[in-house]
Amino acid sequence: MIDETPIGTLSISQTILGDHSIIRAQYDLVIGIVSWESRCHACSSLLSGRSDEVLIIHFESSGTEMGGRKSGHRATIEAAIPNCRFLDLERSAHFTDNAGKLEQEIFGIARKKGRALRVLMDMTCIPKRYLLFLLGLGFRRELFTSIDLVYAEAEKYEMSAAPIDAAGRALGLISEGEWTTSQIPYLESEDYVPDRRNLYISVGAELTQASPIVDRFEPNGLVLYHITEGHRRLPSSVVDRERPALQQLTAFPGVRQEEFELHEIAAVALSVLRNRSAGTTCFAIGPKTHAVAFAIAALADDQIQVVCRTPTTYVVNEVKASGRTYFYRINDRFDPASFWSR
Repeated sequence: MIDETPIGTLSISQTILGDHSIIRAQYDLVIGIVSWESRCHACSSLLSGRSDEVLIIHFESSGTEMGGRKSGHRATIEAAIPNCRFLDLERSAHFTDNAGKLEQEIFGIARKKGRALRVLMDMTCIPKRYLLFLLGLGFRRELFTSIDLVYAEAEKYEMSAAPIDAAGRALGLISEGEWTTSQIPYLESEDYVPDRRNLYISVGAELTQASPIVDRFEPNGLVLYHITEGHRRLPSSVVDRERPALQQLTAFPGVRQEEFELHEIAAVALSVLRNRSAGTTCFAIGPKTHAVAFAIAALADDQIQVVCRTPTTYVVNEVKASGRTYFYRINDRFDPASFWSR
């Protein structure tokens, strides 16, 4: 495990997981998720036997293919983690109701334990909006004393469907339909859209829908956070299709671009904090790792807010695990556990 990097009231350590002994033997809560991707159970063996509270989130499916895949992966997870409990929620697009149920679950477990929680979460397949919400909830409400995150890296994103649908529209690699933008509870600023803000975007596989959002925000400054060699994991058809959108964004006056490895969280968070000179909106449309970095920056600076996209629906494409797993430990340096009566 590398040294901790202090960022605001938190600290973060990160490594590529080799020695499993750095994962604690016991946690107060373990969180996983059922997905249509086979990656969703790549880390199940790391979650098993580490808590008497293992919560596996299962969102309702939007179609029969998605539902069938999820059912199979749910059975695999249940076999790997015999004491897990499934939390069945509505479709992930129904954020308000689902977030309320998740919040009730977390509060209930904290009350039962009588202390702030040490949490282990597999963030591989959890939608970014929910991942960021849980981080904000846990640390803003002092419900987490620490959270360990595991993330199964993707080998390569594959498109199982034809790149063009019946209406002649290009299918997305991850989502399809129009996006709406949503603030993340606990990672928001009081002024959602002030006169002008800086806009920081984590760049991923889908950019075309981001351009209208940039136009609407009319930011003072634009910073793009890229994944180093991120194109290697993407189909060439997707890279070619998104190139005009990237060119449009990079043509923005005064745009700044930075590149970070996929596994980097601490460096991205520090970059956001170091470069911020005014009210800043972080638009998390790239990898989950960089989205976590935005969350950590927002928790350290109340002039930073985090915004996510909500697509019309997700595309059921397979994503296999590469075999490499990233591990992160985020600690509250002021230990909220000490404020709880036992």
